[in-house]
Amino acid sequence: MEPFSLHVSSNAVVTGLRTPAAAKPPPKDTPLIVALHGGSYSADYYNATPVNSASPYSTFLGVPFIAINRPGYKDSTALPDALPEGRTFLQVEGRYLHNEILPAVWKAYATDYGVTSIVILAHSLSAPMTIVAAALNATETPRSFNEERQEQKQKDGNVEGQGPGREQNTSDEEEGKRQEESAKENAGSYPLAGIILSGFGTTANIPTMTRVQPLVDPNAPRITFPVSLKDELMLFPPSTGFTDPEVYEKTEELNTSASVVEFVDGIHIWPSYWREKYAKHVKCPVLYALAEKDCFWMSTQEAIEDFAGAFENSVRVDNGVVLGGIHCLELCRAGRGWYARVFGWAVECGVAFGMRGK
Repeated sequence: MEPFSLHVSSNAVVTGLRTPAAAKPPPKDTPLIVALHGGSYSADYYNATPVNSASPYSTFLGVPFIAINRPGYKDSTALPDALPEGRTFLQVEGRYLHNEILPAVWKAYATDYGVTSIVILAHSLSAPMTIVAAALNATETPRSFNEERQEQKQKDGNVEGQGPGREQNTSDEEEGKRQEESAKENAGSYPLAGIILSGFGTTANIPTMTRVQPLVDPNAPRITFPVSLKDELMLFPPSTGFTDPEVYEKTEELNTSASVVEFVDGIHIWPSYWREKYAKHVKCPVLYALAEKDCFWMSTQEAIEDFAGAFENSVRVDNGVVLGGIHCLELCRAGRGWYARVFGWAVECGVAFGMRGK
């Protein structure tokens, strides 16, 4: 994969990795997979080693793949510290994905890749923002941060906010013009054909959560988890055989700091609003899976069906357990099978999306 950098507004940047465009056009109705990493990782998660990479599957099936560094990770612009009143971090992140990132990605790469739709692949803490974006895709046209801020002001009288990358001394008028230009550049919806979610659930694994939560200081902006702990919980010790030795050699390099507020929201706040406010409004197909040995979530059939059942208006919901898998599915030995399922399912969604448009 090769690095990329996109300006989604004048001062906001999204970075990541992408597969190069093929010399020949892909088969008809081929989708673009846009991948989002979990907490404390980056786009490199999807290209960790030659074996644990989306690249060979992309080449084999001719399905292009883009892995994004989420806001605040690596060189991608962070979300503003001050969130709009009445919205949580994960809601704002999901709206940013819907309003800014995905339209910009589509505009920049759809033609070069020859694709006709997007399928989002989300692992762990990127699942919530994906659900938010998918719900908004079914109900709203993408809007700039400025448009949302003006609407919020009209509702509340005087609610200030700023989009990613806004300069502190920029006036409202100047910022408005800048954001309007960005909105025009990224105008138009993006064709979402499906979402793929893993590593997130509704029934927490209490022993693991009990070990991790004391490390998360709610008053700190970011946290860097010890690599030794991540190896033990998310990859399992080498003696268990779940993960190839080459991956452990990369874990220090793959580790990065994470936003504390996304953990607080994901664990404590998200469960109170996600079903009614977002999941029930998702209409595109959903593939949901948990690893057999996920350290953070119980992967019982009951728990999986509880999560999948929230997407009551989706045209199709597939769900199940990845046997032999651990939390970081794409990094373990079973990840090869998971990647094969992801790419095959994305192709199905792309073709079905294209056929529905006729």
